[in-house]
Amino acid sequence: MDLIASADVSADNILDYTVTPAAQSYVIGEHIVRIPRCRVLAVGCLSDVHPPDYPFPQVPSAPWRYSVAAHAFVGFRHGGTGVWEYPTVSRAEHGDCKAVSFRVYCAQGWAAVNGLVFQTGLVLPQYGSITLEHHRLVFDAITGGIRFALTVSRTEDAGDLDFDPDDHALTAAREIAPDGVQLRVRPLERPLPAGRHYRVDTTSGAVVEVVQRDQKPR
Repeated sequence: MDLIASADVSADNILDYTVTPAAQSYVIGEHIVRIPRCRVLAVGCLSDVHPPDYPFPQVPSAPWRYSVAAHAFVGFRHGGTGVWEYPTVSRAEHGDCKAVSFRVYCAQGWAAVNGLVFQTGLVLPQYGSITLEHHRLVFDAITGGIRFALTVSRTEDAGDLDFDPDDHALTAAREIAPDGVQLRVRPLERPLPAGRHYRVDTTSGAVVEVVQRDQKPR
């Protein structure tokens, strides 16, 4: 068994408690690592979890019924069929894989996941550099709340990209968004800084940081 790739991903979620129910129940961040077709073991671990720093604009404090919650999950893209498989566990093996997904589900606050990809069986050491390829945000077109964040990277010897990052991100966001929510996809040049909270300005399309009343954007 040989370590062939590593990745990290984070997600933040500041709920709007001024409406009932809150605007969104959880947010997903995903990092897809494209690899050569092989047998793999993937391990995702929560590296950090932070509750929101109240007060936020229009959110003086969190209701008692809400609590901080975060989960790490791994997923695989089948090397033959190209179908994504998400076993809803943080550690899993796959016999024929060409891409590994690490997802972090964040119910409130901020959470981060570190992921490792091991090639199993008889292998030669081949850990190489990871190249970041694509970054996408999926946001609510009305409120600007970010629902889903996607990063796609590749190892040096991975094949050509054979899925659309926009379609992948939008499909994943639709699975968790309430009915009737209007979703939009926005490309980014680089991932957003971890541990901070953002929304999309629905007028300009700019990504803006959400800060406490007594703070200024960094």
